[in-house]
Amino acid sequence: MKRLAILAVPMLLSIPAQAEQQSRVMPLEQVKSILEATKDSWVAYRIYNGRQYYYVTHLLSWRCGIKQVRYSENSDTLDKTWPLPECNKLIPNTIPNDAKIHNTPGKIGSIRTLAIQLEFDDGSTSPVRIYEPCEGVGEATCGYLKEER
Repeated sequence: MKRLAILAVPMLLSIPAQAEQQSRVMPLEQVKSILEATKDSWVAYRIYNGRQYYYVTHLLSWRCGIKQVRYSENSDTLDKTWPLPECNKLIPNTIPNDAKIHNTPGKIGSIRTLAIQLEFDDGSTSPVRIYEPCEGVGEATCGYLKEER
């Protein structure tokens, strides 16, 4: 009986270690489906200390599966790319401390729209989506999807 218990302990200790090394990234089709269902949350604007910010935190949380985020301010030219941290397959939805989650602050009202298009790992793209800040929310974060093309 003692011998059996001794053999079982190393086996039990090795199971969590093996499980921790497995990728926890969802299949790409599921990531796309989640991003489509939550498209209203891709962008949030905020007024803070007399400056305007916009955040793409939601997209960073679902970056595993996103190859590139193209965007533009006040136009739909998509002339910029957002820096995405590398996908950590063991903890895919966490955002690293050094990730860029918002833009450099601008004057209040300087960013009227933000156009975003995602390119996924398989080369497919999302529609171009145009986001505007909510009016009159003070320092709360708020944005809404105005249109998509």
